[in-house]
Amino acid sequence: MCGIAGFWSATNKGIHREKPLDNIRRMSERLSHRGPDARGIWHDEAGIALGHSRLSIQDLSAHGHQPMLSSCQRYVLVFNGEIYNFLVLKALLEKEGLTFIGHSDTEVLLAALCHWGLDKALGLFNGMFAFALWDKQKQSLTLAQDRAAKKPLYFGWVGQDFVFASELKAFQVLSGFSGEIDKEALTLYLTYNYVPAPHSIYQNIYKLAQGACITLSADIFTDKACLLERVRHYWCAYQSAKQQYRQPFNGSYLDAVNQLDAHLVDATKIRMICDVPLGVMLSGGIDSATVTGIAQSLSSRAVNSFSIGFENNNKCEAGAARKIAGHLGTDHHELIVTGRDALDVLPLLPQMYDEPFGDSSQIPTYLVAKLAKSRVKVALTGDGGDELFYGYRRYFSSHKLTKVNRKIPGLLRRPLSQLCYSIGRLSRCEHKFLQHAQNIAASHPLDLYQSRIAKFIEPHRLVRGGKPVSLANIEQVKALEICEVEFNMMLLDYTSYLTGDILVKVDRASMAASLEARNPLLDRRIVEFAWSLPTAYKFNQGTGKTVLRDVLVRYVPDELMNRPKQGFGSPIKKWLSGPLRDWAEELLSEDTIRQQGLLEPALVRYLWEKCKANPQGRHSHLWTILMFQAWYRQQALAA
Repeated sequence: MCGIAGFWSATNKGIHREKPLDNIRRMSERLSHRGPDARGIWHDEAGIALGHSRLSIQDLSAHGHQPMLSSCQRYVLVFNGEIYNFLVLKALLEKEGLTFIGHSDTEVLLAALCHWGLDKALGLFNGMFAFALWDKQKQSLTLAQDRAAKKPLYFGWVGQDFVFASELKAFQVLSGFSGEIDKEALTLYLTYNYVPAPHSIYQNIYKLAQGACITLSADIFTDKACLLERVRHYWCAYQSAKQQYRQPFNGSYLDAVNQLDAHLVDATKIRMICDVPLGVMLSGGIDSATVTGIAQSLSSRAVNSFSIGFENNNKCEAGAARKIAGHLGTDHHELIVTGRDALDVLPLLPQMYDEPFGDSSQIPTYLVAKLAKSRVKVALTGDGGDELFYGYRRYFSSHKLTKVNRKIPGLLRRPLSQLCYSIGRLSRCEHKFLQHAQNIAASHPLDLYQSRIAKFIEPHRLVRGGKPVSLANIEQVKALEICEVEFNMMLLDYTSYLTGDILVKVDRASMAASLEARNPLLDRRIVEFAWSLPTAYKFNQGTGKTVLRDVLVRYVPDELMNRPKQGFGSPIKKWLSGPLRDWAEELLSEDTIRQQGLLEPALVRYLWEKCKANPQGRHSHLWTILMFQAWYRQQALAA
């Protein structure tokens, strides 16, 4: 894993000649945690400079160093990620007459792009990646992102210069960086608990979305406003899912179990290829237990496994993880987190995530990444199972809710929704009634999804001068109109929650510890196979992940897994009423919020007082606001 950065200046003459080179040095320095093993820079007379910070995983020799120049001398590449099928692609390229000097996946990726062209190469890559390719002949720059956006890539404008980087902090060292907050992005953050692509928290800076690429030439400097219009999708999740849904898997249930098992074994096997020590994150849940079981079955020695628990918390899965590790024979390592540990991590979070991020499991994720890094350099994770195999309770409840909604006559929906809305405004159970109002009014899967996952029902009310924001696009609308509701919910989670929350959390936490995380369940073959399976294969008699569970029992006995889902969240309620209360009180004071001028102080204070007065209050909602406040304070101090 690595960090990449680029700086492209239109004013590359006279006293400005060294500007790209000077800036790329500073940008790369800020990404050193992503790649502490080596640093490389390259610049062109056209005014562009590329930087790379390397975490050496595959081919530890100098042959894997970046920026990498193609054998034809035309292209220059900076690349963050792994191409897991690089050995297969390398063999294909060698059959077509190409030769290689090293054995890195970077060299194979670059050769594939040069030999096959962008679209064909992107269609063949199976991996996690974000890369930038400079064409010296055409003087054009291409940025590309993998199918799940596992690796981050930000791009946009700092003053008159075009920039890109793996993390936002690389832009903060540039003299023209304004750091002006995008209020639309802030409203989206308060809706989703993260800032969704293509937005970033800053104006004029964007995220490259999953399955997307953008090619730019020097004309961007005369037409800056149309930057997002140049982004195109070489792969669209909605189109792919719709195709799989229309042409479903037609084998028996046992065939599905066998095929999923085979896919998982191969996906895990190719992710275990590396030249450094490797381990597995074992939370105790179905997904990570499956990956751990398969990884151990493929290894001739005990695999290092890592888990985390919470002090005085009988709901965490550390004990279950311990039993699974004992059965599999892994070399298991465990960390129990205290309130003091959480307090120590809090100051690190704003710098770690660069923009507001409200998932409280960010704390244990970072701590378990640190634990893993003490023994290995690569760790497998179980991320993706919930979003592909019917793992969340909201899929079941959305199915039931849709059946109820269909029984409500269309003419009654609006008045009934307004009644719930009015009751909510006068009720102690405000959020519940307002959510009912949105559920009843939902006429499209996108509306229903929004009502199920939104942290705040009307997030724009929390933002000074805020307005309602929608992320809907025509591809979503068309694809979701033909699929059953639970399939829609899973697909929307794959394209939003998974990419914007889960994978961001894992990337930033692991990279802060200089650890590479790999996700076998998100192999492109498994994703498309999961979409092709009938719902009955994924959900049966009130239980989700049916087919995945029946793969797991081949490695871990059912008696070790037969328990309720616990998740990986932090005990926020306990922390906010104990060791973190003073910290929260300071960040949520009316004076502090009023001086910042971004949130509505009276409303935020009302929510905090209500939460303190009610032990069963919505503490996770306050955590969302607290994470913004902590991030904003760190930005102010840095400025």
